[in-house]
Amino acid sequence: MGDLICRQAAIDLLKQMRKDGDMIPWEGKDVFARIRKLPSAQPEIIRCKDCKHWDGVDTCDVIDAPVWDNDFCSMAERRSDEE
Repeated sequence: MGDLICRQAAIDLLKQMRKDGDMIPWEGKDVFARIRKLPSAQPEIIRCKDCKHWDGVDTCDVIDAPVWDNDFCSMAERRSDEE
């Protein structure tokens, strides 16, 4: 996956380039609309109940803290079908 960027920052940059007289790639093809249509790069959230570290009890073995099945954290790893 590529780097995450802010759509609005990209649009602002292109507008500034246009204002400064710099050449904008694909000028005339409404690059601004194309940027707005790009898919969002939201990170995947893995709930505790779907994490490979979840054992169905109220404590997570990774963070050694109480959790609910609908909680999530940055250390979650999706459980495979075999697990």
